[in-house]
Amino acid sequence: MQKARWTKIILAGLMLSWGLALTAMAAEENSSDNTGKSGESFDEMVQRIKNPTPWFKWGFDQRLREIWADNLFHLNESMPGHEWHFQRYRSRLWGTFTPVENLEINTRLAWEWREWCKPQDGPYAHPSSVDADEALFDKMNVKWSNAFDMPLDIKVGRQDIILGNGWLVLDGTPNDGSRTIFFDAARLTYKMEDAKTNVDLIYIDQWAGADKTIEPFCDSENDFGLTDQGERGIILYASNKSLVPKSQLDGYFIWKHDREVNNRPISNDGHTYALGARLAGDLDDHWKYRGEFAQETGKKNYEDLCAFGFNSRLSYHVNDKWNNRLHCGYEYLSGDDPGTDTIEAFDPLWARWPQWSEMYIYTYAMETRVAETTNLHRVFAGWQFNPTKKTELSTYYNLLFADENTRKDNPTFINYSDSGSFRGQLLTVLLNYKYTKYISGHILGEFLFPGNYYSQQNRDITIWLRYELMLTF
Repeated sequence: MQKARWTKIILAGLMLSWGLALTAMAAEENSSDNTGKSGESFDEMVQRIKNPTPWFKWGFDQRLREIWADNLFHLNESMPGHEWHFQRYRSRLWGTFTPVENLEINTRLAWEWREWCKPQDGPYAHPSSVDADEALFDKMNVKWSNAFDMPLDIKVGRQDIILGNGWLVLDGTPNDGSRTIFFDAARLTYKMEDAKTNVDLIYIDQWAGADKTIEPFCDSENDFGLTDQGERGIILYASNKSLVPKSQLDGYFIWKHDREVNNRPISNDGHTYALGARLAGDLDDHWKYRGEFAQETGKKNYEDLCAFGFNSRLSYHVNDKWNNRLHCGYEYLSGDDPGTDTIEAFDPLWARWPQWSEMYIYTYAMETRVAETTNLHRVFAGWQFNPTKKTELSTYYNLLFADENTRKDNPTFINYSDSGSFRGQLLTVLLNYKYTKYISGHILGEFLFPGNYYSQQNRDITIWLRYELMLTF
């Protein structure tokens, strides 16, 4: 009975989503260059519906994804459950209320459920083909602009925070994938009078469980939670666009305190201090660059922490009809030397998300945790272009090495070699297509050819394939 009810809900949701998508596509196709009898275009009608009064606006999006992956965790095709096949369906409904000038109340409700086809055996087998999961507010905040008649914005509550390119601060909820990325935080942004310098002061108080601050709907009591430990932090982040010509210079200090959760064996306990800087800008009309580094100190799981990270990228824009762009770069994340009493492994802090690979983050589940990328030398290159106005094709190549053989004497489901440092080669191809202003999609393929950092039985080719349809209203 319960399964039949969920089946009806799922089918109704799919029919509604696809109906809205096809209606929007057809309406825009027929009305993009014309107006109706009332003289109102389709875009104007949509805007009127989304913003019915001066004090309220709303919208929603529906994301449909299908993923097939092989050898995702263990790099070994003889392992039970090595093949994965599942669908993800994420729905989000948001609204912004402006009761008075300079005051906003922002809300967004998100729900993502999954349909599992594989694995049906092995350590990651799913007892049910449908994982309904809970619905939760991933935005619930109040923003006061120009507070106290000063160039100061204050935002308090559940919110998304992305600093720079998201190298250290982007995802506060890594354990639910890309369903949410929110932080429970208070953020003060002071804008200097010259409008070229901003200073952010951010306080973060993150709980591992989704029910600790704002109760979810139909809480699934997922043991994975939103993150692996309780987290508090303070970030001081300054940005300037005048000190270096045609560039933005950022400097920051981050304090992150991890609070161990008893029923999560991979939760951390300790505190990390990160001091870093970022520079990004244009050399001329063709060349662009960016670089960022951070030094980390503190205590992690009762041991001293001393780590360093650096990433860089140089891009060339051809500025031709196809908008060809080429880039290359290098990233270094220090690894832990097993022969010392100090932890040298770089901590990505609040950036456990697929920054350069949707697939490779899962291999780290056997070394650290999913998407806790560290112990890395990465040399990369890429090429992007737009063969049509609605199409973008991107190709990427990553050459990956380990900084240390941290786990050579501590194997998991993956065994590691004693001295090899070559993680492997990663190829990525991404095709994006924008059907209309409201509908877009992509096809993604990633292929990893593991190297001698892994033992001989853990070097099978890993594959990740995904397609997506996104409806935004």
